[in-house]
Amino acid sequence: MLVSENFILFTGKDNSLWRTAVRNVSSHLGVPINVYGIGSQGDCVECEDSWESVYDVTSQGAVLIRPDGFVAWRTKEGVSDPHLLLKQVMTSILW
Repeated sequence: MLVSENFILFTGKDNSLWRTAVRNVSSHLGVPINVYGIGSQGDCVECEDSWESVYDVTSQGAVLIRPDGFVAWRTKEGVSDPHLLLKQVMTSILW
């Protein structure tokens, strides 16, 4: 079961910048965030190849899921500074 007591960031296959951002923001804020890449070579393999269309994101986009399973935020495309953006998003959600 992926949804648990932690926040989760689902990303597409091009997720190395998001993984680094999650590690840094999670450590900085002291809030556990799990990150999973979705795709044929990702942490979660799609059966129907529809993740990007269902969540309306590209392979560089990301979707943040709250611990209760609801979508807290998403970005359709990749961003120039994922660390800064994720830190802003998490700060606005938490405080």
